[in-house]
Amino acid sequence: MTSRLKSAEITGSCAQVWNGVIIPSNGVISVKIDGNNLSATVKSGLEKKDSRTRIQNIDSVEIHTAPIYLLLAIGIGLSVIGLIGWISTFSNGNSPMLAFVLLLAGIAAIVLSILNKQRYMAIYSLRYTIVLFMKGSPELYQQFAARVMAVADSLNHAEISQS
Repeated sequence: MTSRLKSAEITGSCAQVWNGVIIPSNGVISVKIDGNNLSATVKSGLEKKDSRTRIQNIDSVEIHTAPIYLLLAIGIGLSVIGLIGWISTFSNGNSPMLAFVLLLAGIAAIVLSILNKQRYMAIYSLRYTIVLFMKGSPELYQQFAARVMAVADSLNHAEISQS
């Protein structure tokens, strides 16, 4: 019973979807199951936005974990520049220190992007998408996703049996 109560509401950092790309934004989002609706409250600076989506209309819930691609790209770029500079310093006799530092910074950025993964949850309906970056244990978000889909399935089966 306590796992159901814990998974009835989740919070995380805000995100926005622009042309299918998920972008982090400032603020905190709270999503909870409120009867047959999914209520989302976004608090960002001076703004507060409340939205309600019928759980029956939810198509899917996605939990995604990936490296931070911008940091990965910066790391690869720095590594390539550092490696080219380091190799070229041997042929012209200059000090390879700056190039070596760039190479190490690039490698550190690559390792950091792989170890520090970005995790988000997206709840899709026909007209609305709720996206939040996860804070804390992914198990809590997985329980919430399973509960939302179970409620959506039960509501959709009840509607089919009534007609």
